[in-house]
Amino acid sequence: MDRKLTSLEVIGIAIRSEENAAKFYAHISKIIDNELISTIYQHLAKEEGNHKKTLVNLYKKMSGTEESPPRIPGEPETAEGGPIPEEIADSLEDLLKLAIQREKKARDFYAKAASHATDPSGERIFQYLADVEKGHESMLKKELEAFLLDTDWYTGKGHVEMMHVGP
Repeated sequence: MDRKLTSLEVIGIAIRSEENAAKFYAHISKIIDNELISTIYQHLAKEEGNHKKTLVNLYKKMSGTEESPPRIPGEPETAEGGPIPEEIADSLEDLLKLAIQREKKARDFYAKAASHATDPSGERIFQYLADVEKGHESMLKKELEAFLLDTDWYTGKGHVEMMHVGP
């Protein structure tokens, strides 16, 4: 946040960020053929969608309107960086590295928003989201390690060969 933003602008940016994060994780879940691993990213997508709902409700409560927040011009467009870059859309390793960076950016964005919040409820919500994004960052680091350890298994591209051993 380079410029001063109102609480409502911060919430508007956060809502778009959560939308983008949900799409990001849904995309990852679709390019992984390992059902166990794919489910992790489906869960993350759903969690980010739930964050969006929480923020929309906070926006409506603070603004006294039932309308969705307007698009806020300028930077930052979102807390974590926007849509998936086409050049890495099929590279799981690059997507995981980008996801880690984006979770850190989102964590920093929410922590800063919490420190500038003018009401205790807003502060608690933003601090909670900062903590959740920190948890996502840690989890994604472990996911990247697992991916690098056995890429074929992680992505579902490899197969387990069965061999009969014994009489």
